[in-house]
Amino acid sequence: MSLQAKILNLLSGITDPTMRIDIASTINYLFSLYCGGHANENEIRDALYEICLDVVGATHPELTEEEVRKKSRTMVEEFMRAFKLESAMRRMFSRFGRRAGLPI
Repeated sequence: MSLQAKILNLLSGITDPTMRIDIASTINYLFSLYCGGHANENEIRDALYEICLDVVGATHPELTEEEVRKKSRTMVEEFMRAFKLESAMRRMFSRFGRRAGLPI
């Protein structure tokens, strides 16, 4: 699943458009920090965990606190996998795209 699909999945229970945009923008900002090497993986992971914890807690009030933490940790790992895959794709396109004449 792509990064954007994961973001949409996280936001599925939020109806306020402003809040959806803020959360999506924050995750995309974290992704750009990750790609640029401006923050280490643990800092990104911690920030994603805070976001997921807040969103899951708000959208799933039926879950216990431990279930919210577990679901949040799982989502963070999924986001980190997506970050790694999409950043690898960007690196390859930037490295080889110029040679092939592809726009970057």
